[in-house]
Amino acid sequence: MRYRPFGATGKAVSAVSLLLREAPNMATPQAWRALAFSAMESGVNAFELSAGSDIMSMGVGEALRAVERRLIFLAWRIRGDGHKPVTADAISASVRNGLQKTGAGYFDLLVMDEHAFAHLEPSARTYLDDLRAGGLALQLGVSGDGPAIDTCISSAGFDVLITPFNLTSDWQARRRIREASAKDMVIVASDPFPSVLRNRGPTPAKTSLLGRRIEPLAGAGTYAFLHETPGWTPEEVCIAYALTEPAFASIQLEAFRAETIDRLAAVPDRDLPTGVAAQIEMARFGSEQEGRRRA
Repeated sequence: MRYRPFGATGKAVSAVSLLLREAPNMATPQAWRALAFSAMESGVNAFELSAGSDIMSMGVGEALRAVERRLIFLAWRIRGDGHKPVTADAISASVRNGLQKTGAGYFDLLVMDEHAFAHLEPSARTYLDDLRAGGLALQLGVSGDGPAIDTCISSAGFDVLITPFNLTSDWQARRRIREASAKDMVIVASDPFPSVLRNRGPTPAKTSLLGRRIEPLAGAGTYAFLHETPGWTPEEVCIAYALTEPAFASIQLEAFRAETIDRLAAVPDRDLPTGVAAQIEMARFGSEQEGRRRA
């Protein structure tokens, strides 16, 4: 595992970090404890817990107590449902419950998703600053990629941006990252493997009427290479690509199996194979051209 500075905080975080939230196969604190231990054994020291699951908070908290608190970066995410305002009391109850269940003492980062931010009451915005000033949450962050996130970046009231980024990300996503970086925000990339490519297999080779293979460059300009790069899975290629962006402090993943975490945590120590970077750019250009033709 490699580590990167988390802005000016003085902390170093693992290049691959974990977003933890409810999962059907994680029904006990012991399951979450084992998952957190597995991640730490793979070098992961940055975790973001999504509010709402006491079982998860207790299990992860048990694992984190086995190491020095200063060596772990712990974030707490508050989610909005888009239908009711987010009050200062609601934030207070969530944060204090999270700190109690994890035993963390403080959160390195308090994250609002874009729905929560969009429905913050004025008093809640002030309370966020009070939490930061009081040391219960050392930094404030937002997550998402909608219009509310652009407002957060321009307002300069948040320290951290967590936003989707992958090899299909359009110019707006890249523009948002540039603007956040210019505002000295710490940036974490999420969802590095685009769902649109998850079920695509390799491009089949075309053959002539005589059965001979033709068009040796079949698939060039597409994302077929994701499934054809020897020794690499599509997920690993996508993570390695995201890691080439110097603005990112970490690449945030969701994984619930120890062997998956161990495999993906090894990606920062690997270099993209020769030619893959060029294939990515050709595929992006091809996708953009296709989008223009459809428009």
